[in-house]
Parts: sequence; structure tokens; C-alpha cells
Amino acid sequence: MPDRLFVPADHRGCAGLRLMDSLEGFAMTRTVISAAVLGLALSVTAASVSAQAIVSSPVRFGIMGGATLPLSDLKTEEKTGWNAGVLVSIGVPLVPVSFRIDGQWQQMSGKTFVVAGGAGATSSFPNLRIIDGTANVVYTFGAALPTKFYLIGGAGIYNERFKDPNSDVHADGTKFGLNGGVGFKFQLTGFATFIEARYHNVIHGSAVGGGDNSTAKSLQFVPISVGITF
Repeated sequence: MPDRLFVPADHRGCAGLRLMDSLEGFAMTRTVISAAVLGLALSVTAASVSAQAIVSSPVRFGIMGGATLPLSDLKTEEKTGWNAGVLVSIGVPLVPVSFRIDGQWQQMSGKTFVVAGGAGATSSFPNLRIIDGTANVVYTFGAALPTKFYLIGGAGIYNERFKDPNSDVHADGTKFGLNGGVGFKFQLTGFATFIEARYHNVIHGSAVGGGDNSTAKSLQFVPISVGITF
């Protein structure tokens, strides 16, 4: 039988030290690599956010549409309608205050009612169309976040038309009004979507032609809209 292989004690000690050195070197190398990868990821993320902020145009365009809810006296005469519009947003990225110019078309149909003393006969209130142009200030909370809450408010001009649903008879008028509301904006790559609700108060002051709503001092309605900006 061959003799057992004998390794001197000092050689075994050297081998153990070399093994420990190798393990320590490997652990240190892994730590350095991990730190480098993390640093690179953070740098890329920061660069991406900075680049997006720098490259993003201060002027954005958008479209929107949704439902229009009549309020107060208008609610007794008009049904829930619809709205559609366009907008231009002006603001510096990451700055909470911006400006927005909107143009919207609001359309509501008159409700049907029973004519007093008409032996059950019915008629309808006039349909209402409003074309408005407003200038607004927007304050955004968490401007650097992908999901943002904002407040919006401003003033503008409202062109109203009351039209008899059974004829061509109509009454027109242009009035001044105020608006204010809230919304949520969702930032995506290259564009953003939003949903908002805004209260509009159209100040009459004088009658609008001869429509059934012509004696109202003001009209109130709330458009609830979804849209996209790019």
C-alpha cells in the first residue's frame, strides 16, 4: 500500500491563508460591482428625469371631452349634456404654476314638461349650446411626480344659444363668466392624460334674447372631462 501523502503544517497554513484571501477578494469585488451597478442605475434615472425636464416643451396642446351637468335653475330645464374642446398649456416643466387656454363646446337638450291647462299636452324647454373660451391659471401639486393633482381657475367669454327643438327660433347672447375646478394628471412617455371637473358660472346681468332662460341672472354647470395633452 502506498504511503499516505503528507503535507507539512506550514504549507497547509499558507494554503488556508490564500483561500481566505481569495474569498475576501471575491466578496470585495462583488460589493464593488454591486455599488457600481446601483450608482449607474441612479445616474441613468436622474439623467432621464433631467433630460425629460429639459427636453419637454413649455407649450403643449390637448383635446378633451365628457359630460356636462346643469346646476341650479338650469337643471330644472336642461338634461345632462356633453362637451368637447381643445386646449393650449403653457408652463415650465417641474414648476407648479402654469397657464392654460381652453375652448369648449357645451351642448344640452331641453327637458319635456306638461303644458299647464293643455289637457295633457307636452312641450320642451329650448336646447342650450354654449361655446366658451377661458384663460386659466393651474397650480400643480407634486409637479415632478408621474401622477399629479391640480387646481384650475380663470375667466372667459361664453356664447349662449337657446333654440326651440321644434323650430328654427333661437336667441343668442355673449356673456362673461368664471370657472374653477380640480383634476388629476397622469404623465406618460411623450404625452399625458387627465380627468377634471370644473364649475362654471356665466354671469348674465341682462336677458339673452327671448329664450325661456333669458331672465336668469346666471347659469351654472359642471363639465366633467377626460383628455390628453401632447
